[in-house]
Amino acid sequence: MNSDLWETINSRLKSALPGHVYGTLVEGAKTDFSDGKPLKLSFRDEFTLEGFKNKCLPTLNNILSEMGQTDDIALQVEERRDTQTPYRFEATPVTMLFDSKHTFDSFVIGSTNQFAHAACQAVAQQPGQTYNPLFIYGPAGLGKTHLLKAIGYEVLKNNSSARALYLTCESFTTELIQAIRTDRMREFKDKFRRGCDILLLDDIHFLAGKESTQEEFFYTFNYLHESKKQIVITADRYPKDIEGLENRLQTRFEWGLVADIQPPEIETRVAILKNKADTDHIQLPNEVADFIASNVTTNIRELEGCLRRLQFHSTFSSVPISIDLAKQVLKDIAPKIKYEITPDAILRLVAVHFGVKINDLKSEKRIQKLSFPRQLCMYLLRKHLYMPFKKIGEFLGGKDHSTVMHAFEKISDLLKSDPDVVAHITRIESSLR
Repeated sequence: MNSDLWETINSRLKSALPGHVYGTLVEGAKTDFSDGKPLKLSFRDEFTLEGFKNKCLPTLNNILSEMGQTDDIALQVEERRDTQTPYRFEATPVTMLFDSKHTFDSFVIGSTNQFAHAACQAVAQQPGQTYNPLFIYGPAGLGKTHLLKAIGYEVLKNNSSARALYLTCESFTTELIQAIRTDRMREFKDKFRRGCDILLLDDIHFLAGKESTQEEFFYTFNYLHESKKQIVITADRYPKDIEGLENRLQTRFEWGLVADIQPPEIETRVAILKNKADTDHIQLPNEVADFIASNVTTNIRELEGCLRRLQFHSTFSSVPISIDLAKQVLKDIAPKIKYEITPDAILRLVAVHFGVKINDLKSEKRIQKLSFPRQLCMYLLRKHLYMPFKKIGEFLGGKDHSTVMHAFEKISDLLKSDPDVVAHITRIESSLR
């Protein structure tokens, strides 16, 4: 087969295959046209070769058959070239990533994050053996990144020769694109497969809809997992709730342990503020900490942002931090929520809305007058407070977590088609706000 004929075949391959498949598996292949010998296609590594066999070879065989070609094509892994210039990745070196600012000791533990914290500690003590993968999910600003970096810090403290790599999923995607463009996929794969003992990947939901990146990460995940190397991933949602993420990845993320982080209760929010103030040597009166924590209820970053604003105004004006200064400087945060949304508040509002007793909602009675309000209450507790299904069941008189899960899914479905359910939810939520 000559080079002109291959160009025609290659062009047809490009038209027949999805763009990300062609770009990752075909475009980077090396061709060798030796007289009297079959065409050789050389791939960067065995993973790319296997990917070509699975996704491209049947199409290639069909094209050859349609063109009446019987020439053999040999597939092989490209020989390593010692003189090749190393690929320079942009990720920060490990020794600069993990510092004493993000450790388990500096992480404030509360009832809404203690399970995730304990799981991360277990992984840091025995990487690749305890929970692999470990998947941590929850809304932004609750400490997921802190825990990832704490794992890296602890692993390196226990074993300075360990290769721990932390990066965001966006950085992973950027490096993959750069590697494809510069024909350095082998070095990319070496870095993320053979070059690290523990991979700490932040914001995996960024992969949603990015098929070629998901493809590469799928093989990376498999290699690390089969090699008993630890994988820790964070996201803002449960794996199967991430739309645009391939089912095979969602399933793999559930192989190990899935732990959620919820917005902290007020005691933990106060503790976070006091801990941050101590670290930054800020004199923070208790009543000021209570004021901030009562009005900022869902985001740790916003809590710390309020503290920084207060510190700046205190320093700039040369006045000590006080409750009067806090109300003046942070006046924009108070109107956001009239009072803290609690499980009891939601339960009370549902009971008043439907004209039933709170004790009846917590009872085992299964009459329609109570069943629907109870399901609505379960839905609202999950939506607004991110309570685990098990805790919701316990709060409502010891209901099984599967009952709560069914109620949440049922109300979610009804909201798409039943205007009466929408009206109920809208009226109760307006009271919450």
